[in-house]
Amino acid sequence: MRMRVSERQNEVRIELSRVAGRQGNVLAALTACQKSCTCSGGLGASSAALSVRARGDELRVSLRPAQGQRLDVGEIYRCLRRNLVEHAPPLDGAPAA
Repeated sequence: MRMRVSERQNEVRIELSRVAGRQGNVLAALTACQKSCTCSGGLGASSAALSVRARGDELRVSLRPAQGQRLDVGEIYRCLRRNLVEHAPPLDGAPAA
C-alpha cells in the first residue's frame, strides 16, 4: 500500500494506492484517527468535512476544515501511518513481530 498526504488550498488530500481488499482497513484507520486525535489540526478537528472516493485499488480522501480552521498534514499522516502500518493486523495469518 502506498499513501500520500498533501494540502491544497486549505484542503487535505489523502491518496492511497494498492489497497485492493483493504479499503475497510483504511476506513477503520480514518475512523480511529478521528476518535483518538485530540490535537488541533488532526483528523479529530471539529467540523472537518470528509469525502471518500474508491476506484479499483485506489482510495482518495478529501478533508475540508470548518472556516477559520486548518488541518495539520503531518499529524494526519503520522496518525494514519500508526493505524495502517504499525498497528495493522499481520497478513496471511503470520504472527505479529
